[in-house]
Amino acid sequence: MEIEYSTIQLIDDLVNSIGSLPKASKYIGYGSTYLSDLKQRMTNPKVRGYNPDYKFSLENLNIFNANLRKRAPEVIIYLDKYLQENQDLEEYSNQQYCKSLKVHFFHNINTLEKAYWLGFLYADGSVKDLYREKPWYRILIDLSLKDRDQLVRFCNAIGLDPSQYIKTRFRKKKYREIIKTYHLAYVHFRCKPMVKDLVNLGFCGSKSKIKTLPKIFMNINNVFQRKLFLAWLLGFYDGDGEMNSTRISSSSREFLQEIKSALRINSKIRLAFDIDKKSYLEGVIAKKSHWRLSLGVSIYKEMMQNYKNSMPRKRKE
Repeated sequence: MEIEYSTIQLIDDLVNSIGSLPKASKYIGYGSTYLSDLKQRMTNPKVRGYNPDYKFSLENLNIFNANLRKRAPEVIIYLDKYLQENQDLEEYSNQQYCKSLKVHFFHNINTLEKAYWLGFLYADGSVKDLYREKPWYRILIDLSLKDRDQLVRFCNAIGLDPSQYIKTRFRKKKYREIIKTYHLAYVHFRCKPMVKDLVNLGFCGSKSKIKTLPKIFMNINNVFQRKLFLAWLLGFYDGDGEMNSTRISSSSREFLQEIKSALRINSKIRLAFDIDKKSYLEGVIAKKSHWRLSLGVSIYKEMMQNYKNSMPRKRKE
């Protein structure tokens, strides 16, 4: 006995009612080959991305519904049937390929762990919701191979399998006038809900032209908020802090000023190197100024004591 109304059945019913695969594809709001390509991926094992068990996501169905109400409202009954007989639909399409991913990990920063990884992303992460003016929703972290364990911890925290998602590559960079090859470890994946949550927090990654604190840390008015902020700062320090030092750095003086003000740090923000000057580490001409702020011994110790699961090589304790 058939339990579920399948994806293929839904496609066939839409096509029979609307007239053709290209026409049905356009009616639901996609390109003319969308449904024919999908049927191929579901029925032909030789096609790349073959998945006979593919199901539309709730996001897909919402898009279909909005478009069909304008163009062919009589076929909405098929969407309702599909939704009713498939109770295990994922929130968005790519989610079915990685069911363990905690897609809303950053939706509510209510633990020190979440705050820490948000801070680390601020320092070393790249988050793109758009690429060439098209939806992209990609998250990337690129580290030296010696810090691969940090990526393992990140993957475990958000529910990704490190063995599947952590890759390595080589990149050439100039170091004190000499071109060197660096061995890197990186993780990248696409997740619309996670990217949207990060953007809503006011995420500013390492390449952002304008940096500012996450919105949730604009006012630190109780003990727990301070603990969350210190965990976030430790994540940022593990990415952009100087080893064996209390200093953090950024290309945004205003960003460091926000941190300084939030924690009432007495140290001055100092220029590390100016635009058009050579960077000490890489021997290249700087495209933007770079600034440093010393957290001070007291804040540094409080930060380290507050959250113990940070990058081991950055802990002096």
